[in-house]
Amino acid sequence: MDNQIDMFSIINIKNENPDRAIPKGVKLKDKQKWCPYCSKPVIFVKDKEHGVKRCPYCNISHKDYYVKMVNNNWV
Repeated sequence: MDNQIDMFSIINIKNENPDRAIPKGVKLKDKQKWCPYCSKPVIFVKDKEHGVKRCPYCNISHKDYYVKMVNNNWV
């Protein structure tokens, strides 16, 4: 039996209730955005194959509705 834990079993990428706002008191550093699925500040990294930026933990795109809504990034 394999007892190894992978990253996808730790992070809920099928989050049914993504954050609707950045929690009060959280200060994002330069280039950081709030990932509503991981509930943490992250720097989205470029996915050269698909031409989008993705969260390094849950792999969600910066073009996702909730990512845009939480970060007020509608451009």
